Amino acid sequence: MKLNLKNDAKKIYQLVKKRVRDYPIYINRGPGEDEDPISQITLGYSVDQAGWIALVFDTRPDSEPDGEWNSYIEENQLEFPKWAKAVDAFCDKGEPIELILPDGNQQTLGEDDDLAEVIGKVLKEILLKARKEKLFKDLPIAKSNMMGVEDQVGAYGWPDYDDRFKLGWIRK
Repeated sequence: MKLNLKNDAKKIYQLVKKRVRDYPIYINRGPGEDEDPISQITLGYSVDQAGWIALVFDTRPDSEPDGEWNSYIEENQLEFPKWAKAVDAFCDKGEPIELILPDGNQQTLGEDDDLAEVIGKVLKEILLKARKEKLFKDLPIAKSNMMGVEDQVGAYGWPDYDDRFKLGWIRK
């Protein structure tokens, strides 16, 4: 099965831009109080059981990468059903997963490769691009803040817990 992660990455980045642009005009659909500044942005996702991503803004003053974002998936998700179909075809029938990566390169996943890790790295690059392009500059960001990527079943996470304030800052 072929997956075009280049197109998927564009859709996800557009969602990030829209959610940032719309943030001041809606009630936060994430943990914490609406009026508090954002302390954590999580780009969570699932590949194995259903393909989706969820961008969750956390305004808890003591937020941690504790999985609380999982309670806010439905109202923050964008679906990618082909991801799960590709995993099923690979696991059930041994069909290779052919990828078009965001940079246009192609890759075929084999037995030793993990689609969840590949997608996690794509999501990490989306968050880093958003930070580099100062997409988050107008959001109400807490002094202590972090962003990260988490696979729902733990197949990939960024940044490592000990580096969350060093590598995962939203805005200094």
